[in-house]
Formats: sequence, structure tokens, C-alpha cells
Amino acid sequence: MPSKPSMKYLKLSFIVQNIFVRYPHNMDETIRETSKICLNCRNWISSSVASYCQNCGAYIKSETLSFLDNSSTGKNNWWIWIAFTVIFIIVWQVIGSLPLVGFCWLLKIVKVAGYSCNLDELVITGPSKAPNFLFMHTTFLIGAASFYFFLKILHNKNLLKVLTERIQFDYKRSLFGLNTFFLFAVIPLATTLLTNTSELKLRGDVPDLLLITLIALIFVPIQAGLEEAFFRGYLLQGFSLLFKSRVLILIITSSLFAFLHLMNPEPWSYGVGTYLISVFLVGMFMGLITLIDGGIELAVGIHIANNLWVHLIVGLEDSVIPSSSLFITPNQNVDMIPTIIFSMSQYALLTFVFAFKYKWFDKLKKYALS
Repeated sequence: MPSKPSMKYLKLSFIVQNIFVRYPHNMDETIRETSKICLNCRNWISSSVASYCQNCGAYIKSETLSFLDNSSTGKNNWWIWIAFTVIFIIVWQVIGSLPLVGFCWLLKIVKVAGYSCNLDELVITGPSKAPNFLFMHTTFLIGAASFYFFLKILHNKNLLKVLTERIQFDYKRSLFGLNTFFLFAVIPLATTLLTNTSELKLRGDVPDLLLITLIALIFVPIQAGLEEAFFRGYLLQGFSLLFKSRVLILIITSSLFAFLHLMNPEPWSYGVGTYLISVFLVGMFMGLITLIDGGIELAVGIHIANNLWVHLIVGLEDSVIPSSSLFITPNQNVDMIPTIIFSMSQYALLTFVFAFKYKWFDKLKKYALS
């Protein structure tokens, strides 16, 4: 009759078993420590990934990983992160543009209802801005499909784990973020219009605006969701594997977010410095609320609201995606200091509202010291 395994052997087997189950692809990854105590034997549990206590063998109730801890799931070899980023951007920006390029070539051959296309700028012009608005947003549809596909194929990651630490995506949070942003945007707009201090121009192209509104309500959530999933989900989690400082990963991802927007025409019309700082602050704010709240839901809601606002309410004269917004902002360099002060004030108020709504105050103290 074989001898009974010693307690030391049982402890070691529990640890090894749980490490292999939890990290089948990343045995060299550092296991995060925890300060939990087993309720059965009252001893410290030395690993946050174990399903059983290494001291007494009691089953440990599984808990949902935090948002950044979700980065440890799936395959996390360094080359996979690079390959995914390169392939995703190529599919999103190049292959995703093929429908627009194809339609532009078609307009070069056949005249369709008075529409034409400049192949150098890839902008469809004609009686309505809706065709160009639609085809430019198909890029994000293809990008979103590729994001999901390559995340599964290359990383073997669950999309939900990249988006949130919750057991399901909280759409109510997104809706609250959207409504709150609109409220904060409507108040200053109404004030400037009522006091006649606004330089906005009224377009008045209502039929085209209604058509673009229908398209925007379908495609803008996909656009905003994709950008947030990549910058505030995928990249935030990815850099958290390299750096412990949350401040540093916020700065890195926000800088990437800002510099990629240099490909748009807006910075060259309204001032590169001011535009870069404004987009950087947006990235910092979105990243901050994502880290504190444990998911991108609020950031997605705000991003959707911002893009809908620009497309439908107050648009830019030189925009990467032209639309028939109700008002238009004339081309002129924007003053940096007032813009920064206004943006920081708005983000501070939004953060306070979210903190009050979702009881963040304890979390804010913790992140402030990180």
C-alpha cells in the first residue's frame, strides 16, 4: 500500500497545479502577490492565482480579476503584442479603406447622381455628404471585426476581459457617460448662443443632417468603441505588463492617441500644439476613468457623445470625416491656455460626477498615490 503523501508535497502540488492551470502560456510571468487569508485554516494565501489554499487544500472562491490583471490572461509573448498591433492597424487603416477606394474608382468610371471623388484625398463630394460619411465609417466596421478576430487567434483572449473587469459589459454606464457629456456640452453652447458671443455658423442643411444622423447612430458607437477598446483597453493592459506605474502607462497611451491624430486635418487648421495637448488630455482623462472604474464603459459613452456632437451639433470646417452638423466652427487658431483651462475644468467636473455616482472616492485616493 503506497504511503500517504506528506503535507509539504500536497502544498507544492496545489501551487504547481494552479499555476499551470492559470498560466498555461506564460510560465515566466511574475505571479501577483495577495494579502488574503484562508478562511478555513487562517493562514496566508501566497498566490492570487490559486484555486485552492496551499496550506490546507480548501477551495478558494474565485473572484473576478481587476481590469489591469486581465492583461495576464491568454498568450502574452512580446512578439504577439507587436504582431497584433501591426496587423490590426494595417487591416483597420489599409484594408478597411478598400470599400471607399473602390467606390472612388467607380466614380472615376461612371458618374453616379452627380458624385465625384478625389483619389488623392479619398473624399466623396456631391449633393450629400452622407455617402462619404458612410464609406469612411466602414473602415471602423472592418477594424472592429479584425480586432475581435486577431485578439482570439493571436492572443487567445476573451474580448470582454479587454473591455472591463465586470462579468458583462455595463451598457448603462456607457449611456450615463453619454448623457452626462451631452449635458456638459449643451450648457456652454446655449450660453454662447443666448449671449451672442458665439462665432458659430448655422448650416441649415436639415435633410442631409437627418440622413447622416441615421448613419451616425449606427456607426459612431462602433468607431468610438473600437478606439477605446484599442487605446484604453488593449494598450493600457499591454503596457501594464511592462510598467507598474499607472501614471506612466496613462502618459504612454495618451501620447500615442494624440500623435496618431496628427494624420487628421484638424491640427493643421486649428493649431498643432493646442490640438495635440487637447487630444492628449482627452486620452489622460479617458484612461484615468477607465482605470478607476475598472472598464472602458464610461470612456466609450463619452467618446460616442463627443463624436456625435462633432458630427451632428457643432462640426469643424476642416474635419477628417465631413458632415452636415447643425453649426460649424470657422477655421482659426485656437488659444491654448483658455482651451486647456476649459478642458481641465470639464474633465474635473465629469470625474466628480462619476466619482459620486459610482463611489470612486476611496479608489481616487489610492490611484493618486500610485
